[in-house]
Amino acid sequence: MFQKFLIAAQVLLAVIYTSAGLSKLIHWFPNIIGPVWLIDELSKYNLGLFGYFIALSQATVGFLLFFPKFRLVASLMLLPIHMCITIIPISLNWHGTPFVNVVLLTMILAMLYDDKVKLISLFGANGALQMSGNKIIYWSSFVLFWLAAIYLKFGHMLRSA
Repeated sequence: MFQKFLIAAQVLLAVIYTSAGLSKLIHWFPNIIGPVWLIDELSKYNLGLFGYFIALSQATVGFLLFFPKFRLVASLMLLPIHMCITIIPISLNWHGTPFVNVVLLTMILAMLYDDKVKLISLFGANGALQMSGNKIIYWSSFVLFWLAAIYLKFGHMLRSA
């Protein structure tokens, strides 16, 4: 039963996000949710390119969700997109939309939970074995880049002292 729910959720999210992305790019394209005027609205603030990025991201993730082979990667890509979409109506005190978004978020989390074995394997021993020969490079780079970021942020204090 859970697998049937996951398949239905996958297809529903695929239709929702593909149509949401394409309708932002092609205004006459039918969509279920999402404002088709997003790019026009963001263009008023010189953020039109960001609107196109959002539309292409939604269309791409939605398209990938149509294929079971790409469900995990599409779900991982969709999670931050959908979290941002969920936070906006909550911030604006919209009443019905957050509940719909939480239901859709639950579907995404259910798909990720179903692929937990694949997700755990990304962080498991196999990754550690590949990393073992490069630990010095990793940690050296880690420290070096953090020091560089701190210097860029606070370096002016050293020069003025």
